[in-house]
Amino acid sequence: MILTDLPPEASTACWYGVRAWIEQGFKITKRAGWQWQRTHMTTPERAARLWLAVAVATLWLLSVGGEAEETIPASTVPDVTALVPTPLRMRRATRLRLVSVFRRGWNLILVALLDQAPLPMGRFVPEPWPAVPVPEEETPSLPVLALPQAA
Repeated sequence: MILTDLPPEASTACWYGVRAWIEQGFKITKRAGWQWQRTHMTTPERAARLWLAVAVATLWLLSVGGEAEETIPASTVPDVTALVPTPLRMRRATRLRLVSVFRRGWNLILVALLDQAPLPMGRFVPEPWPAVPVPEEETPSLPVLALPQAA
């Protein structure tokens, strides 16, 4: 069961798939990356500026890390599935990562800074949002007029 505020004709299961991305975004913003909860910021203007900086930096780290992950040959990635206990339902959609894309981007940028090398720019190719079908507007039907019959 999926709960949404979209109208029934516009809600599809593909929107539910966006939920995982949102949850990972909160994880990165909080405990796994930027430690937002430690700021204790109360001024909305300052928080808005910080959120903008966090958004831009997150996009940069993910694009650098994602580009780096694409260059890793599958033959060099160790099979860690034997080390992970098998859940009741095995996911087959994604391969397991030892290092997140966010952390991989963080490490590459940090190494470039320490080596005084050019900073990696990464490549960001956004995926399209799920399409929301536009309900067809019903054209109001005109009342049928009875024409007088010719005599």
